[in-house]
This record gives sequence, structure tokens and C-alpha cells, in this order.
Amino acid sequence: MSLRKAYTNSLLLEKTCKKCNKTFPRNREYFYERGTASKIGSFSYSNTCIACETEKAREWKKNNNERKRKADFAYKNSENGYFKEMWQSVKRSQHGCEFENYDEFFNCWREQQKTYGNKCPYLNIEMTRKKGVQSLYGRKNKTCPTNISKDRIDSRKPYSKNNLMFVSWKANNMKNNISPLVAKRFIGFYKERFGDGDE
Repeated sequence: MSLRKAYTNSLLLEKTCKKCNKTFPRNREYFYERGTASKIGSFSYSNTCIACETEKAREWKKNNNERKRKADFAYKNSENGYFKEMWQSVKRSQHGCEFENYDEFFNCWREQQKTYGNKCPYLNIEMTRKKGVQSLYGRKNKTCPTNISKDRIDSRKPYSKNNLMFVSWKANNMKNNISPLVAKRFIGFYKERFGDGDE
């Protein structure tokens, strides 16, 4: 048995972090191990300490979450994003849905635009797509009264090409306290779609 003591390079006992310039013991408690491609089973220690790498990961997550939140906000306020979200609630509606797919549903909006543009058929006001404005800043989301909403002309029937009208949230909410003007227009739309029958 050899009594020769293994040589230890004293310069390798400690390592200085390239980020914070602090010096720590060169071990896995302070630095992550990195495998080396030149020799299987060998490793080296990261150039930055664990504390700095943790802070870097936290900063990256924060920045990317903010970027994702802004991207989601922009998409939900785009025409396609706004109507895609609306379609999800239509096809899951407890009232029923007779549309085969999103394209068929969205085509109803395109057809309505040919007659009314982006204006509410009941109130003749310009309709908007301001979905998620409040939630972007961390506050409780509130529905904008001029936002586009889906309305079943006959509440006893499911969503369908013949029973769907896109109206402002304000007009939709007025059904509980409807004005003579809106009632007259509603009756006109009902007769146009379903005739004068009471069924």
C-alpha cells in the first residue's frame, strides 16, 4: 500500500462566480455540475454560482410570463381570438348548439356584417372587442357594454344559424328591462327569422 499522498491543486479548492464575483468552495453545494463532452463520466462546475443561476431563472420566468400575458391579451382582442373564445362557450352551451364547427358559426358574423357592419342591430351603436382589458392589469375583469355578445333570438331554441344575432352587451342586458324601441326591433328580427307563428 502506497503512503504517497494524492496531490490536490489548491487553486481548484475555490471558484469565483462570473456573475457576482463572489468566491465559494468548488463543490456542488455552490455550483451546478456540467458534463463534459471530451470525457465520459467527467464533469466541470458552472461558471456562475447556484444563487445567480436561480435569480437568472426567476427573471427569465417573470419576463416570459409578462410576454405571454401580453400576447394572450392581444389575441383575445383580435377578431379571430375574440370569436374563437365566444365559440367555445356556444358549443358547450346548456341551451344547445346546432353549428357543426367554428367556421359555420363565424360565417354568421360575416353575414351580419354585410347588413349592419360592426353596429349593434338593436341599438345602432358601434360594437367593440375589449375582452380582458381589466385582467391585464391584475384587476377584476368587467364586461364592456359595447362589446359584441351572442344572442339567441328565441331563448327557447338552441344556438343556430337562424337563431343567432350578434349584439352589444348593453342590448343583451336590456332584455330584462327592455325599451319600446329595442322591443320593436326584436319583434322585427323574430318575424324575419321565424315568421308570425307562436310555436
